[in-house]
Amino acid sequence: MTIGKKIAEARKRTGHSQRSLSEEEEMTISKESIAKYEGGTRNLPKDMYPRVAQALDDPQFYFEAWEETTGLVSIPYLDGSYIDHRAASLVHLVKMETEKAMKSIEKICWFKSADQHSELEKEEIQQLMKELLDMAASILNLVAALCKEHQFSMKMIFRQWRVSMKVNQYNK
Repeated sequence: MTIGKKIAEARKRTGHSQRSLSEEEEMTISKESIAKYEGGTRNLPKDMYPRVAQALDDPQFYFEAWEETTGLVSIPYLDGSYIDHRAASLVHLVKMETEKAMKSIEKICWFKSADQHSELEKEEIQQLMKELLDMAASILNLVAALCKEHQFSMKMIFRQWRVSMKVNQYNK
């Protein structure tokens, strides 16, 4: 699906018309341009992805824009047939993925340097990384579900979280 079609779907989920989206503070494009992006007659410039995502403030679109801008290096919006987007269901997924990741963490010999690991140990490390990504995906999708269910702005939650990261000196 094109980014334009994803914008149209997110716009519908958030109750925006093309005009109301174009009038959002973050936006610097016209209603007509939005129509062209959605219709596929014009490509959305990459530098506009963050602005559109913030203007829409739609949890699913954040995931989709992330994937569009970075390719495979992103956390996907989980939309498989076994996924129930209610927070109560996603909590179970988070617990299950966290338990699997923690078991994988326990298998790794952490006191060895990278060049001392055998091929089997390197395979275990790769498996751990996949388990950690599964866990991260479940957690971020739970955050998205909570934002949606409680009508929280995902943009504001992340803004507040980034402040707490600085306060805790996790980043500058």
